[in-house]
Amino acid sequence: MTRLKIKPVTTLATDQNCYCGPAVISCVTGMNTGEAARLIRSVSGQKAVRGSFTTHVRRAFELCGIESFRKTNSRNCTLAAWLRESKDIRTTGRVFFVVAGHHFQLIEGRRYVCGRTRDIVSIKDKSVKRRCRVEEVYELKAEGKIIIPDQARKPKQPANKHKSYIAKMKKKYGFTTEYDRGNNTYWVEMPQYAEDLAWDIDHRLRDEHGCYDQSEIAQRFEEMEEFMQDYCVE
Repeated sequence: MTRLKIKPVTTLATDQNCYCGPAVISCVTGMNTGEAARLIRSVSGQKAVRGSFTTHVRRAFELCGIESFRKTNSRNCTLAAWLRESKDIRTTGRVFFVVAGHHFQLIEGRRYVCGRTRDIVSIKDKSVKRRCRVEEVYELKAEGKIIIPDQARKPKQPANKHKSYIAKMKKKYGFTTEYDRGNNTYWVEMPQYAEDLAWDIDHRLRDEHGCYDQSEIAQRFEEMEEFMQDYCVE
């Protein structure tokens, strides 16, 4: 039996995801969040991970050699109540995957980490939402060595593979990109009239602007082109 241990979220400037599903996978396996997002996509079929079902995160854990065992009598209590009730079983080396407040988090002993905290904090840290309701609790276990599956690896791509497509979309629809060097993030937008329309109809692209590399920009441009075809082009 491999002794599991939670770790801070691992991110790379050129390969990352800010959502809680990839974060918890990163904190157990040590892979970066970009790798974890690709692993989730391999089992969920999502184009981009902006939220995950528990079943997909558990399946991703399984591909890494980590099994998740559901704990009973944990549903509908607050996280604070679960922490009190589980204090005897929360020992070093036992990692619990907790779904609470529509959020994924990991707890080992009195240590806590999730996509919001990024670093390991105390279970009593103010960043821990102790009043949220627990939906599910799983204990994570591994019989052998934890692996990073091939599905998680970033595929090697020819340089500037997406350059021509991005340039074409900028010219055709007026899409823009701006690089924020401080955050290592590309800010992408549709023309202002399309951005306004996205807010008016409560479309998910209204608040989807950050990208981390050229491949993600190209993928976002595909979604933006679909939006333009559906709502802005006669």
